[in-house]
Amino acid sequence: MLDSQLLRAFVSVADHASVTRAADAMHLTQSAVSAQIKRLEEQLGCRVFERTTRSLQLTAQGSVLLSYARSILNLQQQAVSRLAAPRHAPATLRLGCSEGFPSEWLFAALASFRQRRPDVHVEVMCGISTLLTRQVRQRSLDLMVGTVCDAGDDTETLWMEPLVWAFSERALLDPDAPAPLAFLSEPCPFREAALASLAGHDSNWRIVLTAQSSGALAAAAAAGLAITVLTPSGMPPGLRSIPPGTFLPALPPARFVIQRGNSNAAPEPLSELVDEVREACFRWRGMHAGAVERRQEP
Repeated sequence: MLDSQLLRAFVSVADHASVTRAADAMHLTQSAVSAQIKRLEEQLGCRVFERTTRSLQLTAQGSVLLSYARSILNLQQQAVSRLAAPRHAPATLRLGCSEGFPSEWLFAALASFRQRRPDVHVEVMCGISTLLTRQVRQRSLDLMVGTVCDAGDDTETLWMEPLVWAFSERALLDPDAPAPLAFLSEPCPFREAALASLAGHDSNWRIVLTAQSSGALAAAAAAGLAITVLTPSGMPPGLRSIPPGTFLPALPPARFVIQRGNSNAAPEPLSELVDEVREACFRWRGMHAGAVERRQEP
């Protein structure tokens, strides 16, 4: 019988494509995780990873095992959650998701978490990350997943992307007219970063649209009404990035972060939710990293 602890280590290494990163996520030493993978390979009688000096990849047997391992671990957690006698009232976790965040993978992670932990209620609030960050620090939210430009000590950076000026693929800009810009309403980190960059650049511009949703910004840009600021992963089809330095300045990078506050939420389910979100993020990044890089090109 396969040890679930070994399977959990295997899945984490596969998701992170790194023993070191998997060890950090599991709060174990690298040698402990390596030993677990070795024990698993000894039990199976085959290698599950191909190791080189630069990469770690699943073998054919490892790819087959990964699907079974996820199913086994999910079924195990569902059984424990459904059959264990409740010792306390259901926990409630309050999660903030920032406007414009590439949330497909996040919502999939929340759906998976709900299946595994039906005893935990997760309430999601979407809004501007600056306001959500304040709510985490004020303990109104337990967790925030979103985009910021300045990350605090209480945040974990999942990945970084450059901010880009985004405009319609088909429309043309009048080089003699002020650049028409569109932003979310204050306090928006992308707006603040863009205005700070513009202040130090000899640009001719004006704000033509202030919106409450990133969808409105994308629609305005796609129609050729305005230029807005997005991340490559948040740029919908029909938009292109404008190279900085022509008539608009370069922008700072955006950080995609998890922010966990010092709330009174139940620590065990909150830690499980953080792990679920982190691992879903790494899987999504692994599948979409190439597409995101292509969107950065003008």
